[in-house]
Amino acid sequence: MTTRSPFPGFILALTLFGIVTLAILFAGCAAAADPGPVRIGVLLPANGSLATHSLDGLAWAVNEMNRHGGLDGRAIEVVYRDTSAGDISAYAEELAGRDDIEVVIGPATSAELGEIAPIVTGQGKLLISPSVTTGLVTAGFKEKNLFWRTCPADGRQVEAIFRALREDGVGNISLVTANTTYGETFARLAPAAAAMNGIRIAGSSSIDNSSDFAAVAARIGEEEPDTVVAALYPEDAVRLSDALAATGSPTGLFLTDACRSPYLLANLGERAEGIRGTSLSPDPSTGYAVAYEEIFGEAPPPFAAQTYDALLLAVYTAARQEAVPAETPAESLRWVVSGDGTVKGWDPQEAVEAAAMIRAGAHPSVTGASGPLRFSETPSAGPLVGYYAHWTVEGGIFCESTPVPSADVTAALPGLSYDPAAATGAGPVVWMVYPLVKGDRSYADSAYRGLFRAKEAFELTKREFSYDDLALLDAVFAEQNFTEKPDLVITEGFQFTDASREWAEKHPDIRFFTLEQADFGLPNACDVVMVPFGASYLAGVMAADLSETGRIGAIAGAPVAVTDPFVEGFRAGAKARDPDVNVTVRYVGESFEGFGMPERAGDLARGLRSDGVDVILMIAGSGNTGIVDAARETGDVYLIGEDTDQSYLAPNLVAASVVKKIDTIVCHAVENEVDGTFTPGREVWTLEDGGTGLFVSPGFDERYARLPVEWRERAIAAEKEYLKTAVL
Repeated sequence: MTTRSPFPGFILALTLFGIVTLAILFAGCAAAADPGPVRIGVLLPANGSLATHSLDGLAWAVNEMNRHGGLDGRAIEVVYRDTSAGDISAYAEELAGRDDIEVVIGPATSAELGEIAPIVTGQGKLLISPSVTTGLVTAGFKEKNLFWRTCPADGRQVEAIFRALREDGVGNISLVTANTTYGETFARLAPAAAAMNGIRIAGSSSIDNSSDFAAVAARIGEEEPDTVVAALYPEDAVRLSDALAATGSPTGLFLTDACRSPYLLANLGERAEGIRGTSLSPDPSTGYAVAYEEIFGEAPPPFAAQTYDALLLAVYTAARQEAVPAETPAESLRWVVSGDGTVKGWDPQEAVEAAAMIRAGAHPSVTGASGPLRFSETPSAGPLVGYYAHWTVEGGIFCESTPVPSADVTAALPGLSYDPAAATGAGPVVWMVYPLVKGDRSYADSAYRGLFRAKEAFELTKREFSYDDLALLDAVFAEQNFTEKPDLVITEGFQFTDASREWAEKHPDIRFFTLEQADFGLPNACDVVMVPFGASYLAGVMAADLSETGRIGAIAGAPVAVTDPFVEGFRAGAKARDPDVNVTVRYVGESFEGFGMPERAGDLARGLRSDGVDVILMIAGSGNTGIVDAARETGDVYLIGEDTDQSYLAPNLVAASVVKKIDTIVCHAVENEVDGTFTPGREVWTLEDGGTGLFVSPGFDERYARLPVEWRERAIAAEKEYLKTAVL
C-alpha cells in the first residue's frame, strides 16, 4: 500500500474551481442570488507518516457527488489546508472564521485536536475528526455536540487486540506506549483488557523521542514476553523494531492503528516481515474497499473510509440546514444520524440521493463506508460500531484478515428507493442481486467490482440486494409495486434459479442476466456459465508440483453444481501431473450457506493439515478467509484461491487463484443494456475463450508462472472432454 498525495493537482483543481466560482459570484444580479457551492473545510496532512486518510479518495468523492448533481445543483467544494506543511492553528482560525464554512473535517491526531477544537467549536462550527481515537482528549469537548468523530474510541481497539492475542495463544506481553494522550489511552486500558483475556503484562514502558530505545529493548529482553504490544506512531515503532533487532530478540511486534502506514514498510523493508497489528477498516459489506482498489489500484489506507464518512456527514448536515435553517448545525447533524427511513449507502449516487431526500424532508437511514452512522448521546465518543482488521506484513505489504465489527451489527444493503425524489438518475436502472452481502473477497465482491466499473463508465442508476431480500423482491415483482422499475436485473448464483425464471416470465419487458443458473429459453433472459474445470486442472498440476507430502486437498462451500468443475478439474490436473498424488475434498456445508462460514472452513483446513495435506484449493466463498487464518498458524501450507486473484490475503501463502472473469461479465452485461445489444440465451465461458484462468501469484518461482502456458492445451482438451457429459 502506498499513500499518494493528490497535490498539487488537487490544489490546482480546487484553485481553478474557486476562480470560476468567484467569477460567477461577481457576474451580476442572477449570480448574486446563487448561494454558491457547499464549502467544507479540511485540516489533514498530505505528507508524512500520519498521512493515511486518502485525500485522493476525498477528491474523488467530491468530484463524483458533483457529477451526480451535488446538493440540489449546488456544487460541493472542499477548502483544504495541508497540516503537514503549515500552522494548523492558523489554518483553523482561517476556516472557522469563514461565513461560508459550517463544518471542518480534521484533525489527524489528538495533540492537534487539543490545539484547534477550541478555535473551531468556539466559532459554533462543527468539527469532525476521522482519526482522533483517544477518549482522554475527546471527553473534554462534549458541550454543545460540536465535536464529532467517525472513528470508534481506542477502547474498542484495545479489546480487539487482546482478544486476538488470546486466540493466538499469547500468555504474556511487554507493553510499550507513546508518552502522548494516544499512548496514555492504551496504557490505561490495557491492564483490564489483558486480565479479561487471561494475558499477563510482564512489563510496560512509556517512551518519547528522547528515550533510550536500546535500554527499552534490553528491558524487554529481560521480561521474556511472547509478544511486544506497542501503541506508538510509525517513527518510534521503527526505532523500537531496530533496537529489538540489535539485541537479537526473536520477540514479535504487535502494533496499533497509527503504525499501519507506508512509512513502516519503507523504513524497515524486509525487517517488517511478520510484524502484526490491528487497525480500523471499512465495513466489508459496503464494497468501499473494492471500489477504492478499482479506482486507485491499492487497498484503502486505515482512515480513508472514516474520512469519506466525515464528508458524508458534512454534506447531509448542509442538506438539513437548507431544509430547516433555524436549526443549529449540531442539531441538524444529530437529526441526520437518527434517520429511520430507507437505508441509503455510502457511494456518490446513494449519497446525492440521500441528500436530496433530506432536503425534501425525508429521514433516510444513512450508512457510511466504515459502517452504520449511528452515535450515542455523546458524539465525541465516536460511532457505536466500527470495523477492525488484524494485519500482518507479508511479502512487503499489509495483509488483512476479514474485518470484524466492534459490536453486533447486521449487514444490510441500501434499500429500494421508495421516494420518487431519489429516482432521478439518467440512463437505465440496474438491479444487482448477490448470493451474500458484499465482503466475501470472492464471488460477490467480483460482481460488485464489475457493477462499480460500469457505474463509473456509464450513466445508470444501480440498486443492490442479496439473498436476504428475496421475500421483498418476490413481493415487488409479484405485485408490480415498482416506484423505480428496473431495466436490467442481474442475479448471481444458482440459488436464484427459480426466482429468476419466475420474475422473467412475469415481466417480459425487463431484461434478466443470470450467472450460473439455467437457460430459461425466454427472449428477455441470458444466462452465463463460467466453467472453471480447465483453470482448476492447471491448479491441480501446480498443487501436485508444490506438494512435498504428496497430499493435496480442496475445501468447498457445498457439494453443489457450481463447485463440481473446480473439484473435478483440480483432481484431474493433479493426477495428470502425478498419478500417485492423494487428493482429499472436504465440504463446509450442504447448501449455499456453506460459502459464508469462515470458522468452519478454518477447522477443516486444520484437519487437512494434520493429515499431511500441504496444498489446499479454496472454494468456500467468504469462508476462504478462515482457511487463510488457519494456514497462517503453521505457515507450511500453500493455498490456491478462487474466482479472483486472492494473493492479497496472504502473499507468502496464496500461490495462485482459479479466476472467473465475473467482473468483466457483469460490466459487459450493463454495457450491452446501455448500448441496446442485450442477447438472450446461454453463454458458456471457459479457459479456451478467456472466461476463466489460473493466475499465478507474483513472487512465486518462474516455472510456475510458465505453467499455465505449458499445460494450457492439455487443460483445454481435458475441459472439452468434461463438457461432453457435464450438466451445466
